Amino acid sequence: MEDKEKEVLKVLELDVTNFKKELKEVVDTIVNEGFSKFPMLIAHKEDIALAQKVLDKELFNSSFSFSASTLEELVSKGVILKEKEEAFKEQIETNKDKNCVLLIHPEVMKFIFTSLK
Repeated sequence: MEDKEKEVLKVLELDVTNFKKELKEVVDTIVNEGFSKFPMLIAHKEDIALAQKVLDKELFNSSFSFSASTLEELVSKGVILKEKEEAFKEQIETNKDKNCVLLIHPEVMKFIFTSLK
């Protein structure tokens, strides 16, 4: 892992830690309201039209904004290939105590699992 990627992940981890309660509430709402069994968060620096923003970095004085989505929505929008959907479901179910986050950063774009407990 490159130094820049480590640095970005460390900053993301700090934001997730600072807003665990709010992010967990969003994830729980997606599941409890029956929208999806596979909630996903998107951490991003720039505004995106990919999902519903739930935490604005400007308002919360954080490094990243967070948007809420689902596995199904990301598949339907072509972010996740249809043939990879089952593999994602397996990963999400294997990591039940963590949540999947799509990190969108100018220098790093990847899926990670992080704890919201």
